[in-house]
Amino acid sequence: MVGIGSVNDVPRTRVCHVAAREEISQLREALLVANTVMAENRTQMMAMALMFDLMADVNPEFVEMWWVERPNINPNRIPEEQAELERKTERRSLELRDDLDF
Repeated sequence: MVGIGSVNDVPRTRVCHVAAREEISQLREALLVANTVMAENRTQMMAMALMFDLMADVNPEFVEMWWVERPNINPNRIPEEQAELERKTERRSLELRDDLDF
């Protein structure tokens, strides 16, 4: 018989969707934890950068070396760079959703 599907296909489909939802939920929790850790690390890195700023104020030999490295610690992206990063992130998120068939 030709049709959309049989009654027997429904439970398997539901199990598949439940498993996918659980995986997405776990990924969201992991992302939340990762974002928290990154925020804490960013705060600590900025505190360290401020400490090095103070050291550079009193040590002229250290100033040049520090100001070469300082921009690499917490780069301030221009709006175009930030927009490109957000586009890449959205594109990757869509790819992941497609892989999960959502």
